[in-house]
Amino acid sequence: MTKEMRTAVVAVGGNSLIVDELHQAIPAQYEAAVNTVKRIVDLMEAGWNVVVTHGSGPQVGFILRRSELAIDEVAPIPMDYAVRDVGKSRQQGNSDSYFCSH
Repeated sequence: MTKEMRTAVVAVGGNSLIVDELHQAIPAQYEAAVNTVKRIVDLMEAGWNVVVTHGSGPQVGFILRRSELAIDEVAPIPMDYAVRDVGKSRQQGNSDSYFCSH
C-alpha cells in the first residue's frame, strides 16, 4: 500500500505576523515569521507537501507611510520596491528559520 501525500496550503497573511498592537515593529514581525516557519518545517518533516502563500498589506503600508512622512527629506519609495522589500525580508526569515532548525 502506498502512503498518500497530503498537501497543506498555509496562508501567512501580513496581519498574521502582527501578534497584537504592542508587537507591530519589524523585530516582532520577524519573530512571528520565525515561529510560523518552525511550524511549517514540522509539517514538512511529518511528510506533508506544503504550499506557502503570503500577503503583505500592513507591512507595505508601514513602509509607504514612513516614506510619506520623510518626503521632504528623501525621495519616496515606490510601491513595487516596498513589496519587494517585504518579500525579501520574509524569504530571509524563512531561510534563517529553516536552517537553524536543522
